[in-house]
Amino acid sequence: MLNANQKRFLRATLGVVEDELMNVRRLLQMDREERLFLHTVDDLTQQEKQHVVEKMDRMREYMLHLKNLFGLDSGERNIRWMVKAASVYLAVDLEEAMSDRLRGRGETASEIKETLDPILEKMISLVRDMGVCMESDL
Repeated sequence: MLNANQKRFLRATLGVVEDELMNVRRLLQMDREERLFLHTVDDLTQQEKQHVVEKMDRMREYMLHLKNLFGLDSGERNIRWMVKAASVYLAVDLEEAMSDRLRGRGETASEIKETLDPILEKMISLVRDMGVCMESDL
């Protein structure tokens, strides 16, 4: 029915949907999440949560049906690869916050380079080290 490329694409797409549904389910199970830059507050009623859970359960049934119908195999994600990918992504994101890049978003005070950049460089070094340690047997 589907060729190998089509199966691979469908599996990847459904995998992304499954990841997002799992994230939503995790959010529904918590009352509040305190982070440094963002606070997540549960503003849903129990009835709304139940409605969302029912829809997600139905989505999972459809995804299982498609998996069986088209013979989609289960993939595997290694934490090592995920940490390496996250370290690269985070390093790039942090580099975009360096003072010379911030200038593209408006004027920056001269002392920003002396205060912001050294801390960002340390953070970039840390996230790169996260990825590097995945390549060795630490």
